[in-house]
Amino acid sequence: MNPGSSKPGASCSDSSLSQQMKQNFRKMNDLVVRGAWSNASLEQRVHQLELLNAQLEQFNSERVGILQQLQQEMSNYATIQEKYLEQEQSMQLIVRELELDRQGLLDELAVKDLMSTDSIDDLSEELNGLNQQLNGMSEDITCSICLSPWESEGAHRLVSLRCGHLFGNKCIRTALRQSRQCPICMKRAHPADVRKIYGRSILPS
Repeated sequence: MNPGSSKPGASCSDSSLSQQMKQNFRKMNDLVVRGAWSNASLEQRVHQLELLNAQLEQFNSERVGILQQLQQEMSNYATIQEKYLEQEQSMQLIVRELELDRQGLLDELAVKDLMSTDSIDDLSEELNGLNQQLNGMSEDITCSICLSPWESEGAHRLVSLRCGHLFGNKCIRTALRQSRQCPICMKRAHPADVRKIYGRSILPS
């Protein structure tokens, strides 16, 4: 074969190969560019995820803090409510005690008023009885127990009971030791009820 006759075919083959290589290079370049863009996009996504995770962690931390604060406030409220209930119970107890004391004082005053009324009635009755005895006593100046005259002093001096009846001191005290009642009217009497009578005009001369 003539070498000169093969040059046009070789030139065409080299040109086709060069174009193919250029195309391949462009494809490789496109792949590199696309890969670079893909890597850049992936890095951005990773960065965004990291930011999102950081925000989530901060949110969780704030949420935990808020929950702890809420629990503390609820605990404080429960403590305050418990103290309020204790104070309310204490006040109710104090009010009940004061009411009982007030009622006790009212009852005591009522008893004292009743006793005062009874004492006045007893004194009035005693005074009336004594006046009757003194008014009716003209010549009868003897003790109704021993029938002996009273004395101005000593063991047989003139005494009276709350009912107003008169006796010799020694005689009535002896009688009251045996029976706690007046020998004349049979009303209840006590040695402490014996009273001395001062008045020489009713005693024998």
